[in-house]
Amino acid sequence: MGLAACGTGAPKVQPLVNTPSMTATLAAPATLGPTRPTPSAAFTAAATAAPSVTLPPPATPTPILATSPTAVPETDLLFTGDINPARCVYSAEKAANDMDLPFRPLASLLQAADITIGSLDGAISDYNPPTPCIDTTRNLLAPAEAAQGLGFAGFDVITVATNHIKDCGLVRGCTNNSMLDTLSNLRAQGIQPTGAGINLAQATTPALVTVHGVRFAFLGVSAVNNPIWAGDAAPGTMPFQAQVYLDAIRRAKTIADVVVILPHWGREYTGDISYEQRQAAAAMVAAGATLVIGNHPHHVQGVETFPNGAVAAYSLGNFVFDQAWSDGTVYTIQGLLLRAKFQGSKLQGIDLIPIHIDNNFQPRLADATESAQVLQVVADSMAHAPPP
Repeated sequence: MGLAACGTGAPKVQPLVNTPSMTATLAAPATLGPTRPTPSAAFTAAATAAPSVTLPPPATPTPILATSPTAVPETDLLFTGDINPARCVYSAEKAANDMDLPFRPLASLLQAADITIGSLDGAISDYNPPTPCIDTTRNLLAPAEAAQGLGFAGFDVITVATNHIKDCGLVRGCTNNSMLDTLSNLRAQGIQPTGAGINLAQATTPALVTVHGVRFAFLGVSAVNNPIWAGDAAPGTMPFQAQVYLDAIRRAKTIADVVVILPHWGREYTGDISYEQRQAAAAMVAAGATLVIGNHPHHVQGVETFPNGAVAAYSLGNFVFDQAWSDGTVYTIQGLLLRAKFQGSKLQGIDLIPIHIDNNFQPRLADATESAQVLQVVADSMAHAPPP
């Protein structure tokens, strides 16, 4: 987390820029035509018999209809970067008396996906007063009413395995209360939290969503702030320990067709992918994850496609966040939406959709110039990543 500021200019919104290089094109399935029956030996002999033989009239043939291949359902998953529900974001919502305000410009896009997935980098609880819009705190606590905006936006799954999930605001001492309240407040909006729970078993249990008969499992894991990791009898987040998250992926694979893991990892405020991220992503894919969608750096990072077709996006940057203090370099007011396209349980490709955060809290689609710049940062980040 960085220090907050409470204002920035608002660029004009432009339509989504098509980035064909980021989109997979599918070949149409072949259609099989009818197969003619082979005449039987008896029928051939009868047809060549002596003229004195009277043959019964041939039966009217029953037409054989071609069977069209059954279309495999398509499913779109849409992922966002980090969401801070507190501080200047909540202050803007409260001033407008509109908890949906941050999400309104992109609501139709978020709501249109079959499954929409976010990363909550803060806590939502009435245990203490909310964190005010000041630049001297990194403690991110929003009140319960802030969850309404996430419900309005159409989120289905949100990872809470982040370093701010136990934040208490400016008053200390809530221990696990704010985290447990956050889980309840998300569920009250029909959103499945993942990546945290009352103990390690719950923190490693995936959120399950079934669409078109395909079962998707979502896991959250945090490499940041290990004092808040869950234990056998301790509430917290899924620990970033290989034996823990790889076992969670393998277990999720036994009950789901597609496994997605959402790691909170990496160094803040840089596009550089760490060696730890690269190695962990490869291990996650080898264990059965189809998508590895990371966050925490507050900066977009590279996207990697593995030989088996799995994809790792190392960081999508910010989505709803009050970090306009980086205006000079803009990276904290930029981010990505990632749309993953599935046909059945097979990943067909992804789209990267650059966004720009206006007024220190409200994401919109980036214009053509900024979109190109963001996508170049993604490409450069992957080009300079450490070896796998």
